[in-house]
Amino acid sequence: MRPPRPRVLALVGAALVCGTSQAQDAPVYGLSGDWGGRRTKLAEQGYSFDFSLTFEANRVLSGGLEQRLTGHALYDAYGYFDLDRIAGWKDALVTVEAYIIDGHNPSEDVGDYQSFSDISAEERSQIAQVFYEQWFVERTLRLKLGKMDAYTDFGAPANGTESLHSSTYYSPTTFTMVGYPNPATGILAGWVPNEQWSLNAGVYDGAAMAGIPTGSRGPSTFFGEPSDLFLIGELGRRWMVADGELAGGATLGAWKHTGSFANVFGGTTNGTNGFYGTLDQELSRAAEGESGGTKSAFLQVGLADEDFAQVDEHLGLGFHWTGWCDARPDDALGVYISRAHFSSGAGYTASAETAYEFSYRMQVCNGFTLRPDLQYITSPGGDASIDDALVFSLRCELGF
Repeated sequence: MRPPRPRVLALVGAALVCGTSQAQDAPVYGLSGDWGGRRTKLAEQGYSFDFSLTFEANRVLSGGLEQRLTGHALYDAYGYFDLDRIAGWKDALVTVEAYIIDGHNPSEDVGDYQSFSDISAEERSQIAQVFYEQWFVERTLRLKLGKMDAYTDFGAPANGTESLHSSTYYSPTTFTMVGYPNPATGILAGWVPNEQWSLNAGVYDGAAMAGIPTGSRGPSTFFGEPSDLFLIGELGRRWMVADGELAGGATLGAWKHTGSFANVFGGTTNGTNGFYGTLDQELSRAAEGESGGTKSAFLQVGLADEDFAQVDEHLGLGFHWTGWCDARPDDALGVYISRAHFSSGAGYTASAETAYEFSYRMQVCNGFTLRPDLQYITSPGGDASIDDALVFSLRCELGF
């Protein structure tokens, strides 16, 4: 499951701390403000901290397995340590993340395969990420190592962040992906020769597929048994159209897991792999002072080996309109469709699960966002005996 929205934004903030041009802008803090100027002073010395709370209420209105109101929450804290400012190590950053997942997993009431909420998981508390990141050669090469969440660097379309559905962040065909709620030890190398092209490759501890909770562990299984690894590579291309006003981009990725997997023939085979791609494009952008906001769309495609993967094909389509109302320029409307096709030999009684999502982001104030969300899910979990589910969610995001 892809990391939830507050943590993705936090990592973007971490990149800004480490020397980009935006880092020179005045910082924008959440509900706790600047702590009487202490927060800015700490950041100038190389120490930055973020904390967010995400609360979500979910109600299965019809269908699914059980129709009731439940709730769950994510408490997430980040610390960034800019080693250039602290110790004179240019373009170096250490990041530490800890989070608590609390409450009921709402997918247990729907029975869906894809997880309609991107923070849904079993309860746990852990130091999830501790990693070191270093840039070289005028910030064109980077090395990242430690305990990491691969979802942060791979698999997601650039403008898919308005949706609550987990598949908007990654293709469910990439079922071996290392990430929330089980980050793991890994090494990533990246090449960013210019603003248009990027190439990233990573090797991660793949022990989570063997049932080991890597999110609460250190590097022992990366260097020891089981010796399973998750390998992934992604080529990215960004562009501008309409006289440089509308941003777009595409990614093409491939992955492999070296562990043992049961196949549809009743045996086991070492290793499985798959492919994915994304395409995103701004469709229109109003000039400053004009109405209309920004409209954008994205496409996702995923493929996996039908002999091993439960989902062998995935197609996702999304549309977002930020600033649709002149009176609320920071609000956004979103539509998302995700179809996960089940492998023929996996034993499902329905051929595919499809989620239709209608979302809204209401920016109440800086650091306070409400997200009402309605989803209709057909053939939840690939089980033809489960009625199609209609689910309403209300998410509250508080950033401090």
